[in-house]
Parts: sequence; structure tokens; C-alpha cells
Amino acid sequence: MRVGLASIALARTFARIHRTSPTTNAMTNAGKMTMAGTTKPKMQSGLAAFLKPGVKMTSSKSLDAEVFANRVNKENAGKDTADATKDAAKDTTKKTTKGGTRKTTRKSVKPDAFEAEPAKKAKKASGPGPDRSHEKKHWDAGRHRVVGVDEAGRGPLAGPVVAAACFVPKDCVVDCVNDSKQLTEEGREEIYEELMANKEIEYGVCVIDQDMIDEINILECTMRAMTKSAEDIPNVDWVLIDGNRVPKPLDGRAEAIVKGDAKNVSIAAASIIAKVTRDRMMLEIDKEFPMYGFKDHKGYGTKAHMAAIDKYGPCKYHRKTFAPIKHMDLSKWPNAYGGDK
Repeated sequence: MRVGLASIALARTFARIHRTSPTTNAMTNAGKMTMAGTTKPKMQSGLAAFLKPGVKMTSSKSLDAEVFANRVNKENAGKDTADATKDAAKDTTKKTTKGGTRKTTRKSVKPDAFEAEPAKKAKKASGPGPDRSHEKKHWDAGRHRVVGVDEAGRGPLAGPVVAAACFVPKDCVVDCVNDSKQLTEEGREEIYEELMANKEIEYGVCVIDQDMIDEINILECTMRAMTKSAEDIPNVDWVLIDGNRVPKPLDGRAEAIVKGDAKNVSIAAASIIAKVTRDRMMLEIDKEFPMYGFKDHKGYGTKAHMAAIDKYGPCKYHRKTFAPIKHMDLSKWPNAYGGDK
């Protein structure tokens, strides 16, 4: 009997503890806020903390969005205060020295705004730079009219390829001439104007557009442009070509110089003429299609340029045979290439 009575008492106690009441149901049926501020009654959590005074839990089946928002704001304010306290604590650090531990207070001051860096000044050639040693050996051999040739625009996804040839007389000194890639845009423009103003300097320029590039490939177009630019200068005795390849029409009267634009004055001058000529053309193209940002990247495959192509599709100045454009599904842009695919 004692075991029986004890069991009955224990069962009654267990039932009293786990008896489901309206209050318990409301507390355990947790809910989440929806976009409209309503709630799902079956999912409510901690309902008593959000009810307005005078509202019974047993009669409330939804969460008051306004009260909830006020509570969340208070919690966020408390977090902000706690974060500020932590940041302040971090400013005070301890340093251990031979004499013991000392406290130092560091203040981190961040500017309200970052000032733009001033425009870069034109670079001047530093170090030995390009010289005339390659030309001198030809002068000594009786070849007096030696020209340098270089190109710009082989790698971009849009625009033409441009080649230039330049003849600089023996006694003509051109300050600051260097590989165009080693100069700022301002520096190239400055030297370009000096070259154009010098009546002793002769030059030739050849431009081949993107349509011809797509038709016969960029290498062939580059070779043609180099040949044509050199032939535009009369009575040439020898041609110095930047790179590792001599165009076939110039075989026997030209040589290739790897990184010649950094070694030879005439090639360096030609590289500046070619680069500035092409850059100015890309600025004009940018006026027609400003959404691609040609004035900034000059047609090269930068991240911004690729994003613009993905958004607007290729325009008529883009090279159809260059990846990734040649792999793109142009059905997304019916007017790609001006409607001519």
C-alpha cells in the first residue's frame, strides 16, 4: 500500500507539473515576424514580454509589430552601447616592459573623408633609358636613315590596332623619351606634342580597325600596320622593330629587338606616337558609347569593361573574334554590333 500511495502521489505531482494551460500554450507557440508585421501564432516566443498592458495572453493570438519594433530598437541601442564600451576598452592597451606593466592610451582618429590624390605629374626617364647604340652600328655601316617601329592595341577587346614608325636624325635630341608603358598618360601626351612640334622628326602611322582584325586576325593586322607605317617614311635604310618578329615585307632590311621600346630612342618615340594616337581614338569612341568606359580602360579587358559588356552586350567597336566575346550568346542583345552580327 505504501508503494501504491507513493506512486499515486508521484503521478499526481507529475500531472500537475506538465498540465497544459492556455498560458503555457501561448508561451510555447513561438512565431516569427513577417514582412507585413503580422505573426504566425503557432511560432510565438516569449509572448508575455511583448503584450500591451491590459491584453490577456489567452485572448491574444498575434504579436503587436509596433511593440516588437520598439523592443528591438531598445535591444539594438543596448548593443551599440556595449560595442562602444568594447571599442573604448580596446583603445587602452597594456605594454609589458622590463620594469613591469604600464598602460598606454591610443586614440584612433579616422578622417571624415578621404581626399583624392593629386594628379600625377609626367614621369621623366630615369636611369639610362633608351639609347642610340642600335642605330649607331648601322650608321657606321653606312645606313643613315634608321627608323624605329612599334604598335599599340594588340591586346584590347575593342578598337583598332595602331602602328607608328619614327625617324630621329643623328644630331636630334629628344628629352624624356622612354617606353610608352613606363610613362603616365600626361607624360605621353607631353612628349607626343614635343615630337609633333619637332620639324626634324619624321613619322608614319597606320590604323587598322576591328573589322579587319576580325577578318584576318590580330597578328597579321599588326604586321601590316608596322610595314605600312615604316613605308610611309621615304628613303629608309633600316628598320628597328619592337618585338621578336619582322614582317615578311621588311625581311632583309629590318631587325626585331625584344623590349626595343625600352632600349632604343626611335622605337620609344614610335611607341609614344602609336599609343597616344590610339588613346585619342578611344576617347572619341567613348563619346559614342560612354556606357563601356573606353576613356578609362581604352578597350582592355578590365573588370569594369567586362561588366559593361555583360550588361549591354558588345558594340560595333568590339572585336568579335576575341574571347570571351566570341563565346557569348548574342541572342541576349539583338542590337549587338549595331544589329550586324
